[in-house]
Amino acid sequence: MRPGETPEERLRDALRARAVEVEPAPDALARIRMRTGERRRNGWAMTGAAAAVAAAIAAGVVVFAPQRGPQLEPQPAATGSVAVPPSAGPSPSAAGSTPPANVQLPVYFIRNGMLYREFHAVPLTADSDAERIAAAVRESLTGEARDPDYGTAWPPGITVHGVVIDGRSVTVDLGDVGTDARDGARALAVQQLVYTVAAASTYTSIRKAEAIRVVVDGAPVAKLWGSVDAGGPLRQAPMADVQGPVWVIDPQQDQQAGRSFVVYLAGVVHEGTVQLRIRGTGGKVVFERTVQLSAGAPALGEARVPVTLPPGRYTVESWYVSMKDGSVQAVDDHEFTVG
Repeated sequence: MRPGETPEERLRDALRARAVEVEPAPDALARIRMRTGERRRNGWAMTGAAAAVAAAIAAGVVVFAPQRGPQLEPQPAATGSVAVPPSAGPSPSAAGSTPPANVQLPVYFIRNGMLYREFHAVPLTADSDAERIAAAVRESLTGEARDPDYGTAWPPGITVHGVVIDGRSVTVDLGDVGTDARDGARALAVQQLVYTVAAASTYTSIRKAEAIRVVVDGAPVAKLWGSVDAGGPLRQAPMADVQGPVWVIDPQQDQQAGRSFVVYLAGVVHEGTVQLRIRGTGGKVVFERTVQLSAGAPALGEARVPVTLPPGRYTVESWYVSMKDGSVQAVDDHEFTVG
């Protein structure tokens, strides 16, 4: 113990030193938030505590004070759909009542050879763990992204027969996989599916899929499209290898925001430094900042920047500047409306 150091200070320092050794799951915060106050299937309730976040704004630089604890998972925008825990009893359709409402789930799309996530209000035929994951995968592989820059690497006609869950093992049954992925992006197509399953599973009682498998028309396959190994569990590639370097999480594409709103950014960039700009009518810049994310590559960092603007149509942009030549890299942008 250092001279004058209290036991509480010593304990705090020890915990902080241990925390940096932990590699948290990227979906951890979403899982915590989803289960805060929820009633689990076995009848007990999980409680949580909100982390304190402080933002310091000085000299035009917005600095995000990172939260202690698990690495952060970008959260859905408020779109009116409710993310609810899976039903513990018989499915509403089986009981002859109205099917459950749409549920917001994370789904991955592709842009410029990298993965980007959106949250979509996905309809369920029955609110079960398997249906949630199947619905998210179906939306990812065959649905329309909000951002017109995003798309899917899976071929036209791909179908999702369903999902089977065994413990924390998730098997996705596909059909009509075709002869190749779009543009030959076979490995990235598989990662699109794997990341969607992993993220969607945090919105179920299994918390996190530990093994993800793919079968085609109910039968195991050694390889997809003759080149991507699919005979065993599929693993998520490192975020820095497959995820977009910079994401504008909120406002989402075509979102309606209030006059005071928060721009929510995430990314995997060197030293966690990104640029933020908002343009109004005629491309006029109405807001611009350098933003410091909570972490730098290879970790996922995030920041929330409060903004107030008059009503109108805007475009929010974020990117990072190349340390090599100062060029603009990995621009992600969304159009939205302030009402």
